[in-house]
Amino acid sequence: MSTEQPTSQTTGIIGRTLRLMLALLLGWMAYTVLRFETRANTVRALAIFAGLLAFYFILHLIIRRYGAGLHRWYGALLVLTPVILMFAMGGPLGRVAAAAYVGVSFLTQTLCADGGCEVLAVPVTILGRPTHLMGILFSPIDFIEKHLSGPGGLPG
Repeated sequence: MSTEQPTSQTTGIIGRTLRLMLALLLGWMAYTVLRFETRANTVRALAIFAGLLAFYFILHLIIRRYGAGLHRWYGALLVLTPVILMFAMGGPLGRVAAAAYVGVSFLTQTLCADGGCEVLAVPVTILGRPTHLMGILFSPIDFIEKHLSGPGGLPG
């Protein structure tokens, strides 16, 4: 249903481990690139990162207020589009900032065991108000893990 109330979607150990591994990989990639950049370029990349963070805070507030009718999967795809566009068309510093932002989001999801939309993890954690949007990448893994480890599990 597209008009479901927000629920906190928890993750299992497999989902958290995969999120942590991807967060560490993206963080290492961003660190490796920024290590060889000038101070001015590093500041520019951090400014783009801060811009993405501010954008997603505002988007989170808009979705919480007006996006109740937004489909949970299509809405998540719509929310992921800006960071994908930043990675695709933002030049080298935009790519680094987008990778770092997604890495921080995955790290936040790992620490909070949150299974919601990946790029909204930081605003959700700070504001404490989850949205109904799904995580595109790891929700199928969380769903399978939940049903495998839940009461009754899968026969086999």
